[in-house]
Amino acid sequence: MADIEEEVKEQKLAEIMQEALVKNSYVKFLGIEFMEFRCKHTVARIPYKEQLLNPYGMLHGGSLYSAADIVAGAAACLGGHYVTTVSGSLNFMLPADHTEYVYCEADQLRLGKHLAVYEVKLKNDQGTVLDSGEFTFFITEHDVV
Repeated sequence: MADIEEEVKEQKLAEIMQEALVKNSYVKFLGIEFMEFRCKHTVARIPYKEQLLNPYGMLHGGSLYSAADIVAGAAACLGGHYVTTVSGSLNFMLPADHTEYVYCEADQLRLGKHLAVYEVKLKNDQGTVLDSGEFTFFITEHDVV
């Protein structure tokens, strides 16, 4: 019974967070679309679009870092409280080009009382890992609901 209650709570939190994210100007500018939205595993994508390209025709590292931070942070909020980024690292291993979308997967490594830690991988349409990193968030006292 407790598992069902937790699942319902997480679904409610996901609806609230998605509604807030859809309205956010920066999320809109990046074009982030959430595909799976769960605390332990979230997947979103950003389009390969001209406004996000660097001078070399690849998705700019700043847009990729922003997407990783937003996706992992949104997942961390599904623990019930809003979070703020403490630190984040992203290793840029391959260029983000020749793809329609870049998919960002955030997997929970730890959800503690004060900190949430997520591993992030960004992949192209073929599933090749382009970037990987880790983000740590401070869990605030402000409830999502």
